[in-house]
Amino acid sequence: MSVINTSPIAWLYRPYLDLGIFNGGVPHLYGIEFSYCNLINKSPVNHGTQVIYPYSFRESLLRETGMQQYKIDNPLELPNELRTKRWNNLCEHLTHYQELELTTKIKVISLLRNLCLHKAVLDYIPEMSEVEIASESVLAKLALYRAISNFSLNEDQGILKEKDLEQFEKIANYAAPKSATRLSASLQLVVQYAKNFRSLEKSEYWREIATNEIQNLQPLLDDFSYKILLSVYYRAVVFVPLLQKDKHKVIQEMDICQSYAESLTAENENQQIVALENKCIVLESRTKEALWLRDLDLAEERARKLTQMSPLEPRYCLELGEILIKQEKIEEAAKMYRSAARLGPPGTAIAWFMAGQCHEKLGELDIACDCYLASIQMDSLAISAVERLNRLAPRLGNLALVNWSNMRLSELREQQKNIVNQPRTSYIPEASSELKKAGEVIMV
Repeated sequence: MSVINTSPIAWLYRPYLDLGIFNGGVPHLYGIEFSYCNLINKSPVNHGTQVIYPYSFRESLLRETGMQQYKIDNPLELPNELRTKRWNNLCEHLTHYQELELTTKIKVISLLRNLCLHKAVLDYIPEMSEVEIASESVLAKLALYRAISNFSLNEDQGILKEKDLEQFEKIANYAAPKSATRLSASLQLVVQYAKNFRSLEKSEYWREIATNEIQNLQPLLDDFSYKILLSVYYRAVVFVPLLQKDKHKVIQEMDICQSYAESLTAENENQQIVALENKCIVLESRTKEALWLRDLDLAEERARKLTQMSPLEPRYCLELGEILIKQEKIEEAAKMYRSAARLGPPGTAIAWFMAGQCHEKLGELDIACDCYLASIQMDSLAISAVERLNRLAPRLGNLALVNWSNMRLSELREQQKNIVNQPRTSYIPEASSELKKAGEVIMV
């Protein structure tokens, strides 16, 4: 029996570990499967999934499942005894990577990205010049993949700088006109200049560029592909009226975004998964929109629908839990956080921590204590959980827990000067803060 089968989360997320048996689940798992099928099959899967998680997601998965033997930055580092046939197939491509055709290199890199192996992406793709980007559409796409992985790694570490957007600008300026690569780079610039750097002027500039590009693409795409792009486009460019605090415009553009998502007609399983993922992403954005508008009832309605549409997605349970807390529905929020914790990363430590807060507020101190301990078990650097436990232990009369939490809290506070180098789940007690970047990467 495989050791992976001893953990329900490892079993479900197995493709991240060794490209083993695919058991369905959330769309980003399908993204791995689609990428692998593209690599080995002559008939390509036409559409990939949008959400690709950061490197820290992979770290959380390994930590929470105890599968540290799968901790690698490059697939070639995985010991032979842990490799599946599919993993060996990927390794064979990587061993001969420099000899591969450009179209095959794209497929290999796509799979690495879906596996959250962003460091490997940077190792295999060199930074490209304007001339290289302009000369070949596949090189431009590889440059975009490199820029996204680099941005994701820096965002993970909390060291983002405007300089990180220079590669996107190079691609948006020099990639071939009428290409999805040029459009995607432009949309990245709209979103990131707005979300991370609050630059209205630059976001407006790149919105105009993206608008021209998507109009040029219409004659080149089938109906399904174009509607997906339009939905992604409106979800990105809405950051401009969001910065302007133009409520009417935000609602109007998100209505259009959702209308394109709802109008998709899927003709095969690939399109069904891609359409469902896009609908969920749009509804998640609309939930955040409702919170921004301070309409908690609307936010709750949308968040509940999300958990029904994608019941295995822990992020949606976390987001609904946060909304329920705002509405003082504490008992229901506790249930939702426990559901999120059972579903695994991202945010398992946070889910247990928030469940603990809910049970503490309900006066259920023993259950709260168990939740804080579970949070610490998921993430040994979870200082917020230790602080709560330190305050709770005396009320429970647990002297051993009092002494341990005093000692551990002292150690963690000594380490706080190095917080910037640690996974964010260790220090942020609110689900919204930890998860705000997930699902916001715009893919080609």
